[in-house]
Amino acid sequence: MDFIKTLIISVTFCVLSLSVTAAGASESDCPQGTDSATDCVLSTENTVSGLGEDEDDMFVILPHLEDRELGEPNIDEEGAPVIWNHPLPFFGQAVTDLGFELPLPFGISVIPATFEQDLTLRDLNLGLQGEADRPIDAVEFRNPSVRNSALQVKFDAWLFPFMNIFATVGRVDGRATIPLSVLGSELLPEQCDRPIAVPAVCDRELEGTAKPNYEGSNWSVGTTLAMGWQQFFVVLPIVYAVSDVNILDTDVDALNISPRVGINAELGPYGDLSFFVGATYLKAEVEVAGEITFDTGLVPGEQTTLSYRLIEENSDVWNGVVGANWQINQRWGVLFEVGYGGSRSDVIAGLTYRF
Repeated sequence: MDFIKTLIISVTFCVLSLSVTAAGASESDCPQGTDSATDCVLSTENTVSGLGEDEDDMFVILPHLEDRELGEPNIDEEGAPVIWNHPLPFFGQAVTDLGFELPLPFGISVIPATFEQDLTLRDLNLGLQGEADRPIDAVEFRNPSVRNSALQVKFDAWLFPFMNIFATVGRVDGRATIPLSVLGSELLPEQCDRPIAVPAVCDRELEGTAKPNYEGSNWSVGTTLAMGWQQFFVVLPIVYAVSDVNILDTDVDALNISPRVGINAELGPYGDLSFFVGATYLKAEVEVAGEITFDTGLVPGEQTTLSYRLIEENSDVWNGVVGANWQINQRWGVLFEVGYGGSRSDVIAGLTYRF
């Protein structure tokens, strides 16, 4: 619970500092000088998959206290008080005076990601010619899934010592596999409702697989609440992501929340290595349209192509995550993360530069 107490004290101190500044603190209260050292921990986004996963949201370096006590003076190698000479985060000097080591305020990251997940499908509509406007209830979906890959560029800044804000932009492409079966009488009502119907078709269960391919762009905005205590850290990112893919008439939006806890190990001249575990909440829903081909069985090799429209959702909203970050130095770091459990798996990597 120490990191929680530290976060509360830090937030309270920032509020008090704001009151003092508003009352007329002079510029000499926040002197400028050299950078402080930094110790780093990282965690992952989301990608939204085009269906929702932007899990690059945690690629940040966290404030921490190193080996000193809260309030113990933060002194450089020459014995002088450490000066925070960056425009962000707000109250950076006040928190530095409390003993915290702050990361450099701005970052840019390149983050490739891939993930696969099962889908829940509903509200199927079919159309024999033209628009898919006829609801079909008697349909069975068999293990539908989607596989996506994305490449994101992320920009982030520490607005407050405990709050990072960020935005991402990038590309996404993927493929869904949607096996389904439906009764012939549902699929071909015009033929089966005639006085002389064809039992071979009307009484059969017809099977087909839709495989829509798609690509497009996506963007996200979010915030990460973070705090470290000695070698431990906790982070809570919240991300809203939007994807615009070529097979959809409307954008896809998704909400991603990904709490993590971790531990940081110092490697001396080789930087710091951090390990973290946590969970990811992802909720996305999208309407997908395309064409699917059924073998009607009337004549060998004869097929019927229909237009379809349905709603896709990710089957499980939660899955676990484990990962590591190597902060090579104050400016460069690399990240690797694996999501597991439930019906969703993902792999995320990243390279970041801070300034």
